[in-house]
Amino acid sequence: MISLIWVNTQEWFRLKFFQIVLFISFLFVCFSQLLGSLSFTEQQRLVVDFGLAGIEIALIFIACFFSTHSLAKEIERKTILVVLSRPIPRWKILIGFFGSLAILNLVAVIVLGATLDVFVTSAGEFFNLNFILALAIIYLKSLVIGSIGLCISVIARPMFAFVLTITMWLMSYSIVELQFFMEKAQIENSKEIYAVISMVFPQFYKFNWKSYGFLKAIPNPYDISWALLHSVGWICLSLYIAAMLFRKKEIV
Repeated sequence: MISLIWVNTQEWFRLKFFQIVLFISFLFVCFSQLLGSLSFTEQQRLVVDFGLAGIEIALIFIACFFSTHSLAKEIERKTILVVLSRPIPRWKILIGFFGSLAILNLVAVIVLGATLDVFVTSAGEFFNLNFILALAIIYLKSLVIGSIGLCISVIARPMFAFVLTITMWLMSYSIVELQFFMEKAQIENSKEIYAVISMVFPQFYKFNWKSYGFLKAIPNPYDISWALLHSVGWICLSLYIAAMLFRKKEIV
């Protein structure tokens, strides 16, 4: 399984999509520094807010593309048949894909986070553990989305799975807005619908910490623990469902 993770990681490192997304994200972080320089009073805030938002978008796109195309690519090239011909459980193949995704996003968050830290420090004396925590939470979110994309890719075509995974990410931030809309529209059984939506989609809006205000606040240990457990729970659940679906999937 470790060799599978290593081979997949090397292959995706050489992929132009990963390089292009990483380069565009680097430019976006640099643009946040340029935008911040236009303001004399809110320079640091603009650099942090735009920079962290750019890092999350980059990691989400990498996670969505990799998770929804990895399995389909191996099936299309028939290389997965070579792996399945050996006494290897199918769930280990999925763990191999997920492990490669985790390494790719870890490299991306380290590179982009270090770049943003240089710009933030140059905008004024600034450093605290909340910055590292914000990057860690963004990384966890990307792994959650990646595990969901991997689960969807088992039963859907790559581009359709990609769109569904992006939709899951957008919906995870829009649950509160949907609840407000249903209350204003006086939709019947809105509370029950809201409860179902909260169970179906990750609740990223509860730990949306990619802001300058959070970096200056004192983190709540309870919120940090809840965010960690929520993310790990979604990852485990998505990978388990993906393994169950992949075990029954017929590969021709």
